[in-house]
Amino acid sequence: MASFPLSTVDPLEKLRTAPQVGPRAKPLPLGIQSLDAVLPDAGLPRGGVVEIGSPAGLGGATRLALAACVSAQRISAHKNIDGECAWCAWIDSSNTLYAPGAIQAGIDLERLLVVRPDPEDVARIAVRITTSGVFSVVVIDRSGVPGAELGNTRARWTIAVRRLALAAETNNTTILLLSTTSVARKESLPTAMRLELSRPSYDRLSLRITKDRRGRLSGPTAIDSRDLFGVRQATAGSSVTGSSTTEPPKTLHLLP
Repeated sequence: MASFPLSTVDPLEKLRTAPQVGPRAKPLPLGIQSLDAVLPDAGLPRGGVVEIGSPAGLGGATRLALAACVSAQRISAHKNIDGECAWCAWIDSSNTLYAPGAIQAGIDLERLLVVRPDPEDVARIAVRITTSGVFSVVVIDRSGVPGAELGNTRARWTIAVRRLALAAETNNTTILLLSTTSVARKESLPTAMRLELSRPSYDRLSLRITKDRRGRLSGPTAIDSRDLFGVRQATAGSSVTGSSTTEPPKTLHLLP
């Protein structure tokens, strides 16, 4: 039987020299009063993975993710002396993010990186982007990924979410994982928070907190749909009505 020498490295020394995680940053508000009032700490956690489940085709998860990106960009622009806003990343393998819609939501496209990998590469690319520490918000859109309903990706995504959580905690990044409600319930990934959106009527949305790392859950809370899909987040210089403008249309920063 082959023998192997015992390690001479003190495991406690590894712990003492390991990089220390800084204090947890303040939550990221969405800038939509009715939604922030429902969320624990009045915002989404920084340094963690938040899964947002909604019925296929609703669009609520996408709109909520856009609001988070807008908020992160505004907050950083106010803090920075030069007025530059934070970078956000959007992993969009299903090619569903619409540039005019992002502009209407208030996104600065000059600080938005959109990556469109093959579906089987989404998890790996998401971990690499988060580990870079460059992005304040990373959105991972799984809701339109072919095969997501088959349930054969749970093991891979469980590992990926744990890696994402470690990278997010180090960099205080907010990671938003967009899924359909059925997939989110079936997989039950180890996220810091899980939100579920539904639309019981045309003018009303329902938001539930079905998972929180501190146990702060909530039942369905009714929200005016105009708060999320309407024009209440208008910013100076941004078109929210679809009216014409003399400026050339902006495009997304894309990586294949």
